[in-house]
Amino acid sequence: MANEISVTASLAYANAAFSILQKSLSINGSTFTITGKNYSLGSKSFPTTAGGTAIPLGGNTTMGWSCIKNDDPTNYVQVLSAVSGTVFLKLFAAEAAVFRFDLTVSAPAILANTAAVLCEFLLLEN
Repeated sequence: MANEISVTASLAYANAAFSILQKSLSINGSTFTITGKNYSLGSKSFPTTAGGTAIPLGGNTTMGWSCIKNDDPTNYVQVLSAVSGTVFLKLFAAEAAVFRFDLTVSAPAILANTAAVLCEFLLLEN
């Protein structure tokens, strides 16, 4: 099968104070093929534990497309390549990101700042 993944996202920016008219970039229903069949969908409270806490991977053996959402109204989280790994993504309160993990990432983690943070996630196998 092909085109099992559908991605729709947009980012727009305008700033009247600096006379910047709206700039935007959109991905509208782009489709991608996945070779695996496993995924991990859920929500979890991630603590401020040094090094971060592993994201539950379910049956995923290789990381692919992912969406992570920070549900906290105040605190940010950092996404790491592994527990005690390199920070590669920061999600402020109520922010989300849709991206594809590099194949070198096999066990990503999340580190909350200040207080535990609830995050939702959908991680697809590559």
